[in-house]
Amino acid sequence: MRGFFEPRSVAVVGVSDNPDNLGRTIVKNLQEFSCSGIIYLVGPRGGIQFGRRIYKSVADIPDQVDLAVILTPARTVPDVLEECGAKGIKRAVIESAGFGEYGEEGKKLETRLKEIAAKYDMRFIGPNCIGVINMHNGLVVPFAPFKDVYNRGGISLISQSGGVGISYLSLLASEALGVCKFASIGNKLDVDENDLLEYFLQDDDTEIICMYLEGISNGKRLMQLARSSKKPILIHKSNIGGLAKNIASSHTAALTDDDSVVDAALKQAGIARFRESETLLNYLKILPMPRPKGNKLAVMSRSGGHAVMAADACDLAGFDLAPFPDEFVREIEKHLRAKVIKLTNPLDLGDLFDTEMYIKIAERTLRQENVDALVFLHTYVSETEGSQSRDLFNTLAAMSRKFEKPVVICVATDAEEQSRLRRSIEYPLFTEPQDAINALALARDFGTHANRIEGTSLELDADSERVRKILDVCKDAKRSPQLMECLEILDAYGIPVSKSIMVHDVDEAVQKAKDLSLPVALKVVSEQVSHKSDIGGVQLNLRNPEAIRNAYNEIMDRVREHAPDANVSGVLLQPMAPPGRELILGGKQDRNFGPVVLAGLGGIFVEIFADVSMRIAPFPGEAAREMLLDLEGSPILTGARGQKAVDLDIAADAIMRLAKLLMDFSDISEIDINPFRMLTVGKGAVALDARIVIK
Repeated sequence: MRGFFEPRSVAVVGVSDNPDNLGRTIVKNLQEFSCSGIIYLVGPRGGIQFGRRIYKSVADIPDQVDLAVILTPARTVPDVLEECGAKGIKRAVIESAGFGEYGEEGKKLETRLKEIAAKYDMRFIGPNCIGVINMHNGLVVPFAPFKDVYNRGGISLISQSGGVGISYLSLLASEALGVCKFASIGNKLDVDENDLLEYFLQDDDTEIICMYLEGISNGKRLMQLARSSKKPILIHKSNIGGLAKNIASSHTAALTDDDSVVDAALKQAGIARFRESETLLNYLKILPMPRPKGNKLAVMSRSGGHAVMAADACDLAGFDLAPFPDEFVREIEKHLRAKVIKLTNPLDLGDLFDTEMYIKIAERTLRQENVDALVFLHTYVSETEGSQSRDLFNTLAAMSRKFEKPVVICVATDAEEQSRLRRSIEYPLFTEPQDAINALALARDFGTHANRIEGTSLELDADSERVRKILDVCKDAKRSPQLMECLEILDAYGIPVSKSIMVHDVDEAVQKAKDLSLPVALKVVSEQVSHKSDIGGVQLNLRNPEAIRNAYNEIMDRVREHAPDANVSGVLLQPMAPPGRELILGGKQDRNFGPVVLAGLGGIFVEIFADVSMRIAPFPGEAAREMLLDLEGSPILTGARGQKAVDLDIAADAIMRLAKLLMDFSDISEIDINPFRMLTVGKGAVALDARIVIK
């Protein structure tokens, strides 16, 4: 990837003397940013532009070329790429549109591009992109006109959309945040976001990586790279429509739509997800600062109103306000003028007009062990206090580095002064107390290290041969496993299941019930009936032969009424499980991330409440337990309001075994265990119902 950002020579292909020619704009950008490499112009009509010869083809260039930037009509691009390959050019950026995004003809052109690149061992970015940028050597090749208004710094960007990428660059310029490198990847036919991410992780100039993606090329690789990263990775993943909801054949498929899986995967890998530019800006401002080591803040404010706003924001974000020592407060009071303000945290300094004193108070505050971060809210008139305020901000920035604690500065002043600050102060500044506090919360919660879940091998006893035999029988019959087979599969992997007997007529149901302890439950078994309770296919608490006979006949009547075309294989007879809490455990094979495991509060309303937690397999045992504690309804499981706690260890073990089952058998596309009846600690748990869908 280095060849895309550090070429010694660049050929811009598609340049003409037409005033509207976009190739000319690329050359202008290279000149505007003083590109350090040699620039060659290429266009079929030849001529001279910018005092440079326009070569009629890449082959005419007398010297070696490291990077070709191609912006010609789509139909001509394969031939241009062929010329580049024959010339020995190993890197190309194809900015032309009209390929796979355009239709079948465009897809054929894409096939040719891949064949040519493979033939010459080339790598290319695009097509349908706006190019790459390296601010540190002036390589700026987008076809949109750029002005050099950017600070150089450590933020590198990857964007699937050129327009979104430009908007992010404009955002960074407006806030004087330092840009390092940028890549617009468009159709990502060859180079994708993971290739560039891997390069940026190794790039010494890159400190923070920001990505805009509409689709993820390889979720497993993305997670692997992120887990190895010591640099913050931020992603805006759009295109969140979950089509799986419309084609779901199980609860799991409905609950784990594409975007919810992406959310779980990014969190598990320690990637921060954002959905709007305000959150991105807060991340980019706060992440270069030292990370808060705890949850206690100190707030200093020159405005009482801003102090109240900050206190409200702290409350909403879950921060605590650290108490100030009495002697510290008394020392500050000596310097107040009217002595009419009671000093607490937030510290209202509206009666103190002395920036030198602000510095002393801030330093004393940061020395306190119970203060993890300082929020400094400063309101001033630039005409009278501009110079000393700017000095104050630089001093506070130095203090943040000295004490290794974040000092978040929020400024209220006139627009002209705000613009001056962005040009003269390299330290990030905020303009709203809410944004300042929210940014600190992002830093506190950011999962680069503390919340990252590492993958692990799953060493659990399981009878995989038994499962394979069941699945092979089902595949030969071109069907998914039936309920009895589902329970056998779970049992083979050590997941506790209810004792079950399959019966095929009402007399057999009455007879076999004698082998079980009453009361019993009856459940219809049919491949065409996914959710049995919805059509009356489940009857519970049957305590005598007459009740069993009536329930069996009623189930058959209900099935004939609501699913007349259903093929009923039989009815499952089970003893009633002791009362407890119900979970749903499930999983599916995600096309991008692989096996996804789900846990949530179960029962017939599981899709309505949708209180679920997800992990991408593999993961360690403690992560399985955390899945249960992550649920909003987890107090129900841990013994809220005097109720007995259920056996979370049994549930966590079942989650791990479910993950192993999905990893061992990729042909299991979906699985539900609902309900998984949780009993009190020491009494275990039992799977009462299950559904498995195979490819």
